[in-house]
Amino acid sequence: MLLTLHISKIEPGNYRVLVLDGREEVDQWEAPNVAAAIRQCGQAEMQELLGFHIWYEHVCVGTTMMSNMRIDPEGIAERLMTLYGAVRG
Repeated sequence: MLLTLHISKIEPGNYRVLVLDGREEVDQWEAPNVAAAIRQCGQAEMQELLGFHIWYEHVCVGTTMMSNMRIDPEGIAERLMTLYGAVRG
């Protein structure tokens, strides 16, 4: 199973985190940064959960396996923010 992790910036140091299964909201919370949101999702213990489609605002870093989210949340966050900066212009 794959879920969607959608992160959006509320203000500096405060990010809204939504976990979706299709269009259905599974969970919501706030995180201090993008890497923390990814790290927290990487610790999820749902049977059959393989990974997440990870979004920041309107850009997606792609489908990411749970093991990668546990090992390198900072690297994933950096790639996501680089992509966001490039697309935003």
